[in-house]
Amino acid sequence: MKYKELILTFASVLLLSLARLPIHMGWLVFIAWIPVAHALQTKGLKLKNIILMAAIWGITYTAIVFNWIALVTVGGLLGIMLFYTVVFSIFFYFSHLIWQKMPKIGWLGFICLMISFEYLQQFGETRFPWWNMAYSLADYNLLLQILDIGGMSLIALLIMAINYLVDRLLQRKYLALGAIVLIFALWLGYGYYSYYSIKLETEHLAVQVMQPCIPQSEKWDEGQFESMMAVFDSLSHEAAKEQTQLHIWPEAAIPAYLRYDARAMYKLRSTISETGLEIFTGFPDFEAAPADHFDDAYYYNAASLYKPDGSPSSIYHKNILVPVGERMLWIDIFPFMGKVNFGQANWEFGKELAYYESYGYRFSPSICYELAFDRIHHHMALPKDKDGGIRKMDFLVNLTNDAWFGTSYGPWLHMVMSRFRAIENRIQIYRSANTGISVIIDPMGRELRQAPLFEVTNLGAPPYTCPRVPILRYIYFYPAIFVVISVILALISSFRSIFMKQSKEVIR
Repeated sequence: MKYKELILTFASVLLLSLARLPIHMGWLVFIAWIPVAHALQTKGLKLKNIILMAAIWGITYTAIVFNWIALVTVGGLLGIMLFYTVVFSIFFYFSHLIWQKMPKIGWLGFICLMISFEYLQQFGETRFPWWNMAYSLADYNLLLQILDIGGMSLIALLIMAINYLVDRLLQRKYLALGAIVLIFALWLGYGYYSYYSIKLETEHLAVQVMQPCIPQSEKWDEGQFESMMAVFDSLSHEAAKEQTQLHIWPEAAIPAYLRYDARAMYKLRSTISETGLEIFTGFPDFEAAPADHFDDAYYYNAASLYKPDGSPSSIYHKNILVPVGERMLWIDIFPFMGKVNFGQANWEFGKELAYYESYGYRFSPSICYELAFDRIHHHMALPKDKDGGIRKMDFLVNLTNDAWFGTSYGPWLHMVMSRFRAIENRIQIYRSANTGISVIIDPMGRELRQAPLFEVTNLGAPPYTCPRVPILRYIYFYPAIFVVISVILALISSFRSIFMKQSKEVIR
């Protein structure tokens, strides 16, 4: 192996990384996969060479796109680099094997494997679906409208198809140009069709999201409790002056076990009583645990709705936790892992979604990291009733605290996911982020309001609803087809490789 394959791999991952950043170069994703595809077609690549290519891929992408994680945990960033070096070693190995044993369908295998990689990031305790190439197109809202048909995997398929066709065009296969034009014509055409055919209804509910900008260094400081609650109270009174009905506070806004802390509950109830607001807020929570549990209680990242009349609401416990950051991996299988401490919390997984009603309008919440997961949002936005019918929510709420990541582009990468979840489900999203970026996104993926990082403010806009139930809700599991195809092609190519080796040994 010479340096050519390494250079090609680096070129690809560099282009793909730049496409993800807030520098308006998302179009690079349409050519980014070509160099590494050529590298994987090289004959005679040994396993150690493929691992080296995977290391370049995992380390470079993580260093460019996810470097802000080091602001919280350098070890976590290094762990991501190592983990994805292993993951891409597997996917690159089988991509190379398919190209060598079935070259006519090499691109098909490569495309299916990459889409499978993205889809499988939705599952398991190591799930981390921040790699999805579709996020590169965050600036191109017309191209995102197709999300309501096929979601992230359909956009990934179209991106990979364009890469393949551009590669063909570079080989002077000029019919590929016509195919590229046709794909973009249909793709953009659907975007324009959606813009002009989907009618939104303005609802009569005054909603505001709070961005209080509590520094992370002060958030859990007992000495800052009164001043923090004073900020929340002040912003709530400002919202009330504008006839707001529902006020949304960010993730873990109240730094106390609210249900058990009389002082914190008194502060919240006083604000509600004085303003007449319904307040949806995040807070930590706990429940009793059995004696054999590794911790003294079940601890949760939670949220709930509090009303002036004092009527009780269910408590939402965050379902999907940040790997290692919010919970050590595989504690249920290896309980001793609960005693391993890298400074992380050890929250419990919530078991159910929650649905709330404010002045007759229904909504469902997610907390922080959950915004990256499209599957769970289908069930939040479009739950099925007892008869199997779908009763759509009026809007979604996301509570976040990205104060950890300062002024890096981490908060921007997190925020843009709101656009994707809104379009996929044709539903409005209210996102309250402690230090930003708070935003209100309509069902078309358009930003109605956005607050800059570290600006203390409220954002308000009425809900815009869309009665349409997207096709994606009925077929959201279809990317599993790419996984099946990938497994079949990997098995066939592996058997061919083994058979060819045995044949050579017999001949000898």
